[in-house]
Amino acid sequence: MTTEILMHINETMNAAQQQEFLRAFGNRPGGLQAHLHSTREHLLFIAYDPEELCPHDLVAIAEENGVHAQLIDI
Repeated sequence: MTTEILMHINETMNAAQQQEFLRAFGNRPGGLQAHLHSTREHLLFIAYDPEELCPHDLVAIAEENGVHAQLIDI
């Protein structure tokens, strides 16, 4: 079972940085599927398996990639 969460990204990223950031989530276990909001690029939707990861793990993944982020929907 997956659940989706919304994350706010503090940094402004160009297209290449956005793709690299999304790949960082896609290269993890836990059923991660991440995509940026189509018109608000500072919002990231992440679908994940709560049996594999907790929401705070997602913030840690962002921080590992040099991005400061906050969870909007826990």
